[in-house]
Amino acid sequence: MKEKLTLIIDEIVKDMLNKAGVSEEVSFTLVIPEKEEHGDFACNAAMQLVRFLKKNPKMIAEEICSALVEKMNGQVSVEIAGPGFINIKTSKCFFAETVMDIINNKKYFHNNTGRNKKAMVEFVSANPTGPLHIGHGRGAAYGDSVARVLSMSGYDVTREYYVNDAGNQMNNLALSVYSRYAELLGRAEEAPFPETGYHGDYIKDISAALLRQRKDILDIDKKEALELCLETAVETIQKNIDDDLKDFRVEFHNYFSEKSLYKQGLIDKALEKLSKSGKTFEQDGALWLNTSSMGDDKDRVLRKSTGEYTYFTPDIAYHQNKYDRGYEYLVDIWGADHHGYIKRMQSALECLDHDVSTFKVSLIQMVNLIQNGEKISMSTRSGDFIPLSYLIDEVGIDAARFFYNMRSHDAQFDFDIDLAKSKSNDNPVYYIQYAHARVHSLIANAEDKGIKYERGAGLEKALGIEEIQLIKNMIRLKYVIELAAVHLEPHRVAYHLQELAAAFHSYYYSNKILNLEDKDLTTGRLSLCEAVAVTIKTGLEILGVSAPEKM
Repeated sequence: MKEKLTLIIDEIVKDMLNKAGVSEEVSFTLVIPEKEEHGDFACNAAMQLVRFLKKNPKMIAEEICSALVEKMNGQVSVEIAGPGFINIKTSKCFFAETVMDIINNKKYFHNNTGRNKKAMVEFVSANPTGPLHIGHGRGAAYGDSVARVLSMSGYDVTREYYVNDAGNQMNNLALSVYSRYAELLGRAEEAPFPETGYHGDYIKDISAALLRQRKDILDIDKKEALELCLETAVETIQKNIDDDLKDFRVEFHNYFSEKSLYKQGLIDKALEKLSKSGKTFEQDGALWLNTSSMGDDKDRVLRKSTGEYTYFTPDIAYHQNKYDRGYEYLVDIWGADHHGYIKRMQSALECLDHDVSTFKVSLIQMVNLIQNGEKISMSTRSGDFIPLSYLIDEVGIDAARFFYNMRSHDAQFDFDIDLAKSKSNDNPVYYIQYAHARVHSLIANAEDKGIKYERGAGLEKALGIEEIQLIKNMIRLKYVIELAAVHLEPHRVAYHLQELAAAFHSYYYSNKILNLEDKDLTTGRLSLCEAVAVTIKTGLEILGVSAPEKM
């Protein structure tokens, strides 16, 4: 329905522009008003045309209204409000068509905001130095839902995991495993545990596995020994990370190794391009990037006087490589502690002649785990972390995925385990899933009572004020998905699903859905309910949550 109106109004607008000799494209909005007295839809096309047609917006609105009523064969009524808003009321048959479209059209809730642009969502990218913890879980749930909502909005999306398998943290990991290996052999004095080492029990497990494979690690060249320790650790930890993510319904198209930036000469290639931009300079034996000229608070070192690269340099090369691979829209999902890093990366990309508006960063705020009213803290290096796998075991994938996306990613969040486990209306995911299951139960009960459910039969008869409000609530999910894609905010979908579930449960309690005395009314209401179930399932899929038919 909304698409049909949009296309017709767009056709009218283009015709008016052509007659005026204007070749510009004009965008307008068609929304569902909050207040019922403003109609079923409100459009601002007249006001958008003022600067092109040089007319009073009300006069323009009158022309649009006249053409719209004619093209719709009188199936709509229109009213001009305020400076030139067009309020549109549609007939019952329009809403009936929408219900059937929601049920039958698998892409009803899709939009073409992305216009098939190649987009990359890079997320999680946890260092392979330990298991995923609950903080990583929030980034995983958010990033996966962002990728899903972008895909539904017309982007050609690639999900990528950047494996940080180079740098100082890798040295610390290798030394940690080496030291624990020595302890197992009773030779701890030969390999003291590093001050910045990783203390978790998983390090002992990796060392024990390595010892079962080889007994001579302490007796071979130390450089070779540390390489073996690191290779074993990274392979083991990364596999565990991948398994946890798959269990969490998060999968990636690509894994990009930081080491490959060095092996393939991509860092040198990026530095060469930066040098040609004229934005690099030598000072005190180091190579600098003049990011302050791009709005950064100071210039940044790319290569130290020792010849080592700073951690900023491979990151620049990695992002340059993303563009080299043809991606037109980059979404990076980082921890909140990287806030100060955004401007310097934008500055570097600007130096490389990239449009920084195509580079978006979402910062994931901390998540606090609450159990029995107590907050539990975590720290990877000390080993006192709460693994994501623990949370999944406690509350299940559905509750974990929904709760993580229940609040904006840029707000700190207290994850209440007890609430997430509860089977009550206070638990939002349970409440929403129950609405979906309730619809399927209604359809099954109708058949048990001898009511043959024929989709669409009796639908117009069933449509009253309550039903139309429920349909409008379903239609709004289209706008919510579009906004979620534009702003990278999948929590908007979670909010809307709670509203829709509440509206449906209210409708269920105030109306007799299965009416043996009026089978047309019953089948009409069942079609409406099925559309609700389809809408809920669509929203839950964006959030990575299942939609059970029985509960």
